[in-house]
Parts: sequence; C-alpha cells; structure tokens
Amino acid sequence: MSSSKDGITDYDADFVYDYETLRIGGLTFAGVVVFLSFVLLLECGTRAGETAGEHLLNQSSTESRLADR
Repeated sequence: MSSSKDGITDYDADFVYDYETLRIGGLTFAGVVVFLSFVLLLECGTRAGETAGEHLLNQSSTESRLADR
C-alpha cells in the first residue's frame, strides 16, 4: 500500500508474523512457568513435611515422658 505519488509510506503493509518464533517463545515461557510451579509445590511440601516430622518427634517425646511417670 505504498504510494510513490502521494509520498505516503505504509510501513506495516508488508508486516507478517513470524509464527515459528512466537510458537517457540510461547512454549519456552510455558515451560518455565510449569517448572517454577513444580519447584514451588515441592518446596512447600518439603517444608510442611519437616514441620509435621518435628511435631511427631515432639509428640513421641511427650508421650515417653508421660509413660515414665
């Protein structure tokens, strides 16, 4: 849509999306988000497990103290 008569140039006339680059970028972004989600879930699960383990240790030591009486 360029017109040399009017001196108006439409720079977007020949614009074409590069679908291959968009696809690779989108898949990379999605992969990073999924990976970080797994890391976050595993980290929270580990922290909760440590807390539960400490709770069980404290509970068993309390029970043994009560049994000693």
